[in-house]
Amino acid sequence: MGIETRVILISPDSEITPAQVKSRILALLSETPKLAEAGIRVKETCFGVFVEGEGEKLRAIVEEVRKMDPNGIFSKPRGFPIGDARICRATRKGGPRPGFHQLELEYQLLPKVRQALDKI
Repeated sequence: MGIETRVILISPDSEITPAQVKSRILALLSETPKLAEAGIRVKETCFGVFVEGEGEKLRAIVEEVRKMDPNGIFSKPRGFPIGDARICRATRKGGPRPGFHQLELEYQLLPKVRQALDKI
């Protein structure tokens, strides 16, 4: 399986912080030898974290992280790897990153998604 980058979004109404998610991922990496050897990369963001590595291992990480707040933590693939110069604001001379406005809209809708999930 190939390398994948995922966005883990935390609903703005969650009590979980991006730092807590990152810490949980780092703990999983240190607790699980197969994950520790997999070269997983993690980057904390204002709305959650980016995590990069082999797809199957990322899905296992996301499953564990979602246990922290099952209806308030979401994940989706990201189109660019962590640190990709094509979307770096410094190399693009500023402005929002491609896809940022879409991500911002999705982030704002997460409390409504939580409400719907809580009802089922």
